[in-house]
Amino acid sequence: MMRHTRILFILVLLVGGFAAAGFAFAAEPAAGGLADLDNSTGLDLQPILLLAIGIVSVLAMIIGLKLNAFLALILSALLVSLLIGFTGDQSAGSRMDAVTTAFGGSAKNIGIVIAMAAIIGKCMLDSGAADRIVRSSIRVTGEKKASFGLMISSFILAVPVFFDTVFYLLVPLARSLFRRTNKHYLRYLMAIATGGAITHTLVPPTPGPLLVSSILGVEIGMMMLVGTLVAIPAAIVGIVFSYVVDNKRPVVMRPLGANENKHKPLMEDQLPSLWVSLLPVLLPVVLIGAGTLATTLADREDRAALTTTDITQYEQLASILANAEPKTPAARVIKSQRLAPEEVERLTSPATTDAEKKEVVRLMNEVLLDKEFYDENAFLGIPLSDIAKAKISANQLRMKPVDRRRMNRALLEDAYPDLVAKHDWNSPSRNVAQALSLWSNPDFALMLAAICAMLTLKIVRSLSWRDLATDIEEALMSGGVIILITAAGGAFGAMLTETNISDAIQTAFRNQGGAGIELLLLGWGISAVLKIAQGSSTVAMIIGAGMMSAIIGDAKPDYNLVYIATAVGSGSLMGSWMNDSGFWVFTKMGGLTESESLRSWTPLLAVLSVTGLIVTIMLSQVLPMRGGM
Repeated sequence: MMRHTRILFILVLLVGGFAAAGFAFAAEPAAGGLADLDNSTGLDLQPILLLAIGIVSVLAMIIGLKLNAFLALILSALLVSLLIGFTGDQSAGSRMDAVTTAFGGSAKNIGIVIAMAAIIGKCMLDSGAADRIVRSSIRVTGEKKASFGLMISSFILAVPVFFDTVFYLLVPLARSLFRRTNKHYLRYLMAIATGGAITHTLVPPTPGPLLVSSILGVEIGMMMLVGTLVAIPAAIVGIVFSYVVDNKRPVVMRPLGANENKHKPLMEDQLPSLWVSLLPVLLPVVLIGAGTLATTLADREDRAALTTTDITQYEQLASILANAEPKTPAARVIKSQRLAPEEVERLTSPATTDAEKKEVVRLMNEVLLDKEFYDENAFLGIPLSDIAKAKISANQLRMKPVDRRRMNRALLEDAYPDLVAKHDWNSPSRNVAQALSLWSNPDFALMLAAICAMLTLKIVRSLSWRDLATDIEEALMSGGVIILITAAGGAFGAMLTETNISDAIQTAFRNQGGAGIELLLLGWGISAVLKIAQGSSTVAMIIGAGMMSAIIGDAKPDYNLVYIATAVGSGSLMGSWMNDSGFWVFTKMGGLTESESLRSWTPLLAVLSVTGLIVTIMLSQVLPMRGGM
């Protein structure tokens, strides 16, 4: 009877939700539908309502109805997608296409990585490589401090490498460690998550904190230093919290595949050597880290920045800008939001002295960082270079400043080839970075690591190629489920983003102002709300930093802006739940249930977030570093 009631409830929920969405599509906008929902304060309530529907839908299906996570996430994503907009020019089919496109985009980003990680994990466990690493680590740290060893490893590895990759690489060690100790499995998983998550959001060159530092005008070196100072105490508190959660609600390790334990344990003298065992872990870290370092060094050259010799005719440039017609590239320059009225006046006045030319170049370089510089109508009819086309079609939200300047410089060169000299992008440093681009690609690096792990398993276990293929197929079957669920979570998060919840949050926090500690609390709060709403820490950091930059304006606080950056980064850890791909990576790669992750992963990240904020506030008062803003 209970089973039939549950099935009936699912059908009622789905049919009712999709019927409401279909009715809303058929309704006229003037009928007072969702598209017109607002209140007297001017705050659009539609995104908030859609967010609430999405949250209730996915939680009800997964926790209340015990529906498979993939189906629950896809159905919830479709429900939210159908409810978005109702502008009258979107068909229900187009909203389904939006879901599948978002699903494909998420799968593209994580599909190969998860598949390779599943192979690496199984091969390291079956070959005894994970056991060898664990035995060696315990000799150094002792069994009681093994969690600290995992945390420190992930803390360091997550600086050059994405959190997901670090977690994939270290999970086999946690599983092998549990097999050896038969306890504290959840503590091991949370230790890995602690170190990886905190540096992922606070320490460059990870993209999130790198972009935040750029938006707020903080030097990368300063961001790395202060981000590390904030991350260390937060990680210590996180590992202590992991002990508490593991003691109160321990979790037994579950097999990730049906035949995970089919190979007999090996004696210590049969295990592969430590260096061979470490190769699948160290190889991708070294390759990705080398590529990140080379790219960072090349980016610091900023080859697209204008110099005084790059502008060939200063008087003609001033004349073009002074007489700029609407919907022209020149109009985009003088209307840039990065220029004050008096700065526009300087650009439109002929520069004759070296000092005046340097000022023109400085102002033009500011314009080249404008994310709104490109306008299709303004550049209509102008033949665009390949690099300009490529950058225009790239993800503008996550574009690095150096790449944005390169895009806008290319557009300016295309529009005024006689005034602006072509820039040479391929410096020796950039050539090195490009040479490493394949080797440092996470998908390629993990493929090489997977090959190493497979060969180690074949040699140690003396397997035939057919037997090895069978083992790999089993790993891919378990990895395929993880890919589906993680990609569905990404699609669900993307649909929540399409509700324009970020705009609603910006409206709610508009004109808040503040000074001192209030600014830190505001930056943390904005980022936290954005993270809870749409699931991506990187997006929450970027939008949060942009809002804080607008709020602060020219009224600088009594401390270095790096503390605003760490407050925003800390806030992006708050409230991780089922619209966050990290939640599903932790859940499925760790073999946990959704409820177990909500009781461990979610509060762990909240603890890291609050601790990061507290440490940021303390450092801003004790070590304000007022200079260098």
